[in-house]
Amino acid sequence: MLVFSLFVHFQHCVKRYQTRKVLASLTAQQLMDIGMTKERQQAELSQASFKGVLCDMMVKVKKRGRML
Repeated sequence: MLVFSLFVHFQHCVKRYQTRKVLASLTAQQLMDIGMTKERQQAELSQASFKGVLCDMMVKVKKRGRML
């Protein structure tokens, strides 16, 4: 069960990575439409790396460890 949960979370982290990569191609108008500032866009783009995926994974693992 734990392995399945981690696999599902890994898929979620990969999807988040892909979404962050798409943010790079949004125009200023599109950013305004979704309520995102240029600064927030840059913060999200800085996490669009393998390191960002690993950090997302660790946040979930740490939260899960506290709940047990």
